[in-house]
Amino acid sequence: AMAAMTNTGDSLIGSLCRDMAAVRQHWLQLKGQRAVCRDDRLRLRLGRETCRLEQRRLELQRQARALTRLPLRDPLGVAFLLEITSRPLAA
Repeated sequence: AMAAMTNTGDSLIGSLCRDMAAVRQHWLQLKGQRAVCRDDRLRLRLGRETCRLEQRRLELQRQARALTRLPLRDPLGVAFLLEITSRPLAA
């Protein structure tokens, strides 16, 4: 049972890392779109989407912190996930 939890935790870390990479990529796209957008309503919508992505980053960070309490085979994976989720999107 412990080995199954370890394997599940390890695959979860990879999945969460991919999620964070997708959040950051989407944020960069939105940033570029907002920079050239002239429509105020669209800019507002893009801004709301940017806020949603920041909330997702914070949720991924909470999940990474929870994973640090599990006995995982690869604690470096959790450390990496925690690092990438701790970096603000606006950097």
